[in-house]
Amino acid sequence: MATVEDTTQKVQRILVDAFNDVRLRKSGGFSLEVGSSAAFVEVQEWTPDSEGNPRSLVYIWAPLGREVKPTEDLFHWAAVDGQQFRLGTVTVLEDKEKGTCFVQFDHTILGDYLDPAELVTAVGAVMYTADDLDEIVHDRFGGKRYTDPSE
Repeated sequence: MATVEDTTQKVQRILVDAFNDVRLRKSGGFSLEVGSSAAFVEVQEWTPDSEGNPRSLVYIWAPLGREVKPTEDLFHWAAVDGQQFRLGTVTVLEDKEKGTCFVQFDHTILGDYLDPAELVTAVGAVMYTADDLDEIVHDRFGGKRYTDPSE
């Protein structure tokens, strides 16, 4: 079984070995930019196993759009088209206070027995899929991409 600290160290070694520009985030985790998007990799604590040993998850996510207007079409697209990927899924996080949504593409893998090829494949899949999907979200539903300036 793996603690968050152990898994984080392993994730860092794998990412640095596989990708050119891996950045350490102040809030923890790592980021990798590609095109108009970026992938964020975070190691999270999971429930202990049946013997009480720690377990961890590697959560990989990428922004597809921020300040996106919540519409039936957006939610339908996310629920249908956004679920058709083998590695990753579209998630819409609604901010009722602001009246907007944050749309992301994400995937989670078990960190305890982390295989380098599995992590690299998952990060690549999320990163490159998001770089394509953010254009769809922006063009079809509005809002801002990761690289668009904040106002």
